[in-house]
Amino acid sequence: MDRQLNNIVTFGGDATRNIQVDAVIAKIEDVLERIIDALSENRVLDIPLRNRRTGNESLIRFPASTEAEAKRFTCVLQILHLCYEALISGHVITKRNIYYQNPDLFGSQQYVDNLVDDIAFTFGVGRDSLSVVAAYKGLIAGGVIITLKNHSVLDCSSDNNGTLIPHAESIHRIDIGETKWIIVIEKEATFRGLAASGYYGLSDAGIGVLVTGKGYPDLVTRQFLHLLHSSFPQIPIYALVDFDPSGIAIMLTYKCGSQGLSHEENVTIPEISWLGPKSCDILSHTHYSSSSHSSSSDDLTPQSSQDSSSSSSSSSISVFAIPVEVAAQLSTSDRRKAVSLLRRLDSRPAESENEPSLVHELQLMLMLNIKAEIQAVDDSGDMTSWLDVKLSNYQQ
Repeated sequence: MDRQLNNIVTFGGDATRNIQVDAVIAKIEDVLERIIDALSENRVLDIPLRNRRTGNESLIRFPASTEAEAKRFTCVLQILHLCYEALISGHVITKRNIYYQNPDLFGSQQYVDNLVDDIAFTFGVGRDSLSVVAAYKGLIAGGVIITLKNHSVLDCSSDNNGTLIPHAESIHRIDIGETKWIIVIEKEATFRGLAASGYYGLSDAGIGVLVTGKGYPDLVTRQFLHLLHSSFPQIPIYALVDFDPSGIAIMLTYKCGSQGLSHEENVTIPEISWLGPKSCDILSHTHYSSSSHSSSSDDLTPQSSQDSSSSSSSSSISVFAIPVEVAAQLSTSDRRKAVSLLRRLDSRPAESENEPSLVHELQLMLMLNIKAEIQAVDDSGDMTSWLDVKLSNYQQ
């Protein structure tokens, strides 16, 4: 980072990245030289590869004892070759590009994705140090102007459908203008609705920026948000996600990273705050049925049996009655994910005051057996009135 004003940051060359690229080139050359030496000596060819999930290293050999290992060796060798060419030429390739080099060999995009991430893990670098990126999918809308190193300019307010988020390494300069807040939105549909209405320029809380990773975010989106936060730490970043275990998991991916890509650097925003909706928002907008309902042994949220004339019935119904209209019941998969997230949060010390509330919210989800989408908290359906209140409360 060469120069910083209050609302503009200019980025120069990254010496650390250049060192990493040189190191990766040297490591690929070592692998290729070993293969050439083995061929000249009529020995078995092998490539070391570490599994990023287990951390174990194994040698992939050719000739191989199984067809699967022979395929794996050939695929790894081809990916290394493509990465080497990209690094030497200074170009960037996508995982999709790699797959379409030989779809019959690779078989699936997921197979390529796993091998690329395992190769990066083996070399001890992030995927971008291989000059490999995922196809861009994240969108941004708001008063931000991004100048790329190829001199092209992205005005993120020029298209209310959103602008594709560029790779962080391609950015030369960011001008955030009068931005007061950034909201990271789980769902593309919610993002597009707010962007189309121009909410980022009309909010009672001032000018803002809307971002979406379209569900579980890709590395490009996470790297870009990390870059924004590190460049402009004075601007708060909020997460707008569904009130369900998947929504919280997505927020934690932005906040803490993903378990499968824990070796990636510069992809987290530890200070991101959960804007909502939370249990208090859902329950205040949920209509409860206090009519007669026969509960069975399968019911996970028992119906209140208190008489409606009882002075304590109101609180009992709000906690134990079956919610209707805006809320749905957790699926078996939802409950498993919630329990897994609780274990994950319990296994490490809290990094912020917000984490204990995450535990509380997950426990409430399980106890009340409810989940709800983002739109459940806004009667008007466009989220703007609810967002105005929430943002104003956070900025007080």
